[in-house]
Amino acid sequence: MEKTDEPRWLVVRDRMSRALEYRMLPGGSDLRAAITAKHAQLAKTGWRVDSIPRKGAFFFADRDNDRVCVSVECFEPEVADARRLRR
Repeated sequence: MEKTDEPRWLVVRDRMSRALEYRMLPGGSDLRAAITAKHAQLAKTGWRVDSIPRKGAFFFADRDNDRVCVSVECFEPEVADARRLRR
């Protein structure tokens, strides 16, 4: 993941691609460190986490019957989801 001057969002989405949680990563943030920290946090709290692809910006995690996708995204989720609904 390359650094950028633009903000990015660390997003956790459910099976239906609904944003469950997200936080803004300011421009210049270490995106790999942010997603790696979320990976470690989920693993520590009992989630089974897939590996993060070397050149990817996402991973999947599951626990019991829950499955989520954690990713670094270019757009704020609420704005992007609202835009998708208007189409």
